[in-house]
Amino acid sequence: MTTDSTDSLRLEASARRAYEWGLARDGLGRALLVLGLSILAARVAGVALQPIPFALVLVAWTFLGWRRGWWLRGARIGLLGGLATLLLPMSLLRPCCPPGMMACENCCALPGTCALAGLGLGVVLAAMLPRRGDRGQRAKAGIGMLLGVVSVGSVRCTGLFLGEGLGMFAGLLGGAVAMGAGTWLWSRTHVAT
Repeated sequence: MTTDSTDSLRLEASARRAYEWGLARDGLGRALLVLGLSILAARVAGVALQPIPFALVLVAWTFLGWRRGWWLRGARIGLLGGLATLLLPMSLLRPCCPPGMMACENCCALPGTCALAGLGLGVVLAAMLPRRGDRGQRAKAGIGMLLGVVSVGSVRCTGLFLGEGLGMFAGLLGGAVAMGAGTWLWSRTHVAT
């Protein structure tokens, strides 16, 4: 190997590292913006601020901003869904409790209502995903959407019981998968027409 090719490889590796660090810094900037929106929405909704879900928002959105492309396209849709999840009234998620009460003697936890809310939201979000691009690109957009909605939606679910939080996430995932499978089936049956 010549000295020129070694220098060229070092220069290329250095440029690549600088590019990746630039993307990571940009992703961190996006993550801080989403974190601020999440904190604001949590305050408006009266959700208790806990550090773990906000750390999840920061990590997920830094990753999504670093990956960009189809990941970020889907994540933007997921952000809308996450903020909608965060702003859902507790009377919808826990309809048998008196307003303002987190839990009481006669209250029940209804994971089914959370699952239904998540299912409806998952279907709407999956319908908003881009339809163009190959399967790999659409899959990245779908994963980005799920990361976006789960990271921001987790802020709301820390105020719920475990069954309700899992019901919400299962509904979101189920709705997105059902919509994606339906879209795939529709495109497969109508390709030749």
